[in-house]
Amino acid sequence: MTDKDYRKFVQTYGEVEVENVKIQLGQLKRVKECQPKYFQLERTNTWSFPKRGKWATHRGDFRGNWPPQMARNLILRYSKPGEYVLDQMCGSGTTLIECKLLGRNGIGVDVNPNCIMLTRDRLTFEQFLYTPDLPRVAVRTYVGDARNLDLINDEAVDLIATHPPYASIIPYSRGGKVPGDLSSVHNIDEYTAGMREIAEESYRVLKPGRFCALLVGDTRRRRHHVPIAFRVMQAFLDVGFVIKEDVMKYQWRTKKTRERWEGLAKTAEECWVDIPKEGRKGRYTDFLLLYHEHLFIFRKLGEEEDPQKFKESRKWWSEG
Repeated sequence: MTDKDYRKFVQTYGEVEVENVKIQLGQLKRVKECQPKYFQLERTNTWSFPKRGKWATHRGDFRGNWPPQMARNLILRYSKPGEYVLDQMCGSGTTLIECKLLGRNGIGVDVNPNCIMLTRDRLTFEQFLYTPDLPRVAVRTYVGDARNLDLINDEAVDLIATHPPYASIIPYSRGGKVPGDLSSVHNIDEYTAGMREIAEESYRVLKPGRFCALLVGDTRRRRHHVPIAFRVMQAFLDVGFVIKEDVMKYQWRTKKTRERWEGLAKTAEECWVDIPKEGRKGRYTDFLLLYHEHLFIFRKLGEEEDPQKFKESRKWWSEG
């Protein structure tokens, strides 16, 4: 997707619709700062960002996108200036904006054309205001499936940093309008199989010895925990990755979740209610809200490394 394609789209449509939310394109971007005033590299495996970063063109109007502090931490820690960073489920372009600000070449892919247009829109901030000199980097975007990165050569990427959708929790394209969109997949086995294909492609395009960072969360069905994250972790280990870190990321912006489950147990007695609070059509109170996600940092071993040295961090189960 080129700038010419983006400009033509803006002239024709002027907006995109993602998850039934209309977002204007081509508008004047009122940017107060290009870099964060207060930023510290995270040093533990528990990350919490109460205030979402709003520097450059980062916005919170795309539900479910990760905070720019997270993308910045990953890019600074696991890549160097001039290297190539891939986000193959780029959404609204948070990772690519940070690539541009931090001097990394970026590659953004998304199965939803509207997401690519929104990403292009947020990468054009230097056209609308004065900005200090930014590093000269190339940021490429294209519509494609993360399960088939056919435009990327083997071992061409220095870092993968991405945030996939979570099995129909937030459907970014409704009614099957976008073929291949994992956000509309309800069946967990089907979703996990798709994520395994993504793992295979990630392993193929990543250079040996480098890192793949993946933020994924869980869900709850029939009042029981569904460990999507650990199933995804197994898929990535199954194709050859080793796990370097498991970061717990606290979720702050869960407004809809709070509103929906306002009637959850507040006393010990209510914890034992085994029928809906308002009758059969009411809401149960006997479970806990999910307030964290897993940020898995995987590594592709170098060609000369002995896999046995990392056997405790590799695939531990046998087939059959």
